[in-house]
Amino acid sequence: MSPHTITIVGAGLAGLTLGRCLRQYGLAAVILEKASYPPKNNYGITLHSWAFQPLLNILKVDEGLFRRELAVDSVRQGKGKVSGDVLAPGVDADLGTFRCHRGRLESFLQEGQDIRWEHTVQDATTSSQGILVQVQDAQSLGTGVLIGTDGVHSEIRKALAPKIELNVLPFVVFNGKRRSTVAEFQEFFTSKLQNRTITQSLHDDILLEISINDYTPEHVDISYTYSRPARQNDPLHRPDRPTSGATDIPNQFYEELGLLTDLPQPFDGVFDSAKVRRDRVLHWLMRSALGNQAELEHLANKGILLVGDVIHAMPILGGEGANHALKDGVDLARHIVDHGTGSFQAFINARYGTWKRGVEESEARLANMHGCGKVSI
Repeated sequence: MSPHTITIVGAGLAGLTLGRCLRQYGLAAVILEKASYPPKNNYGITLHSWAFQPLLNILKVDEGLFRRELAVDSVRQGKGKVSGDVLAPGVDADLGTFRCHRGRLESFLQEGQDIRWEHTVQDATTSSQGILVQVQDAQSLGTGVLIGTDGVHSEIRKALAPKIELNVLPFVVFNGKRRSTVAEFQEFFTSKLQNRTITQSLHDDILLEISINDYTPEHVDISYTYSRPARQNDPLHRPDRPTSGATDIPNQFYEELGLLTDLPQPFDGVFDSAKVRRDRVLHWLMRSALGNQAELEHLANKGILLVGDVIHAMPILGGEGANHALKDGVDLARHIVDHGTGSFQAFINARYGTWKRGVEESEARLANMHGCGKVSI
């Protein structure tokens, strides 16, 4: 790569949005991604118009077409309907909010981009000649600008800003996935969802959520989440578990599900402990982080910028990580077009307050969703 290349680390939403917008503006960028091929990411995410509309404006894409192609229920001419009256307290939904299929969104953003798969960035060094990027099992690559967008477990952050630590919030969260035939879905879900793609139910401080991941002519994939604040000496709150431990589900979780009684449908059928045991269930940690502004500006002086979940991570529940990823990508592309790549400090200064508020609001929203204030154990 030439010393004038813009190199993006991570082909997630922030990196893909940035690269696609730069391409639209006529600027070349290379994306380095550790995955060996595009991930399927067969699940839904909630998008708000404040995040996706500026992207569509840059790409000159019609909003109606965007929704028809990417909504989780687009196969049946759905529009990813989200209604605030079936969501827990503190969960936001405006008229433009819809449930988008993440995999199809990423495919849309990947179009025409130079993505180097199987490129795991381990470190980067700077000199008067530019930035040298060290890629696993490959020679070093030279670049003029390095933008880290490789997510909450960012390798580039660990290498260049190791003082930025992830906080694990005191909540117990388990997520499962299930596939049903269209006939089964219509019998047990359609009348309850009423064309919506997500619904929630709060029982004391236990929040149950069911959402559509994908709707095909043959089957419907759903996702469901069980969450609550952590208790004292809680065996289900494991903040120090390794990443590989997400699939280790304690028996206490299934026993807890068995204590749920008199649930309305479709929650009663979805959260049946015997059925959940047969599903693929993950233990989710609710993580957040916020990078130090001075440290980020120090890196920016060297031509290195960290954005997205790399430096303002939000919990999966209550967070707006996908929306802020789109926002970061759009705003950064516009900043580069207007001011070049030598003024990243100004970008950080303009955006840092928004990042900070986003993290704080996501943590508060997570607590409010469970009918409680700030949680500590």
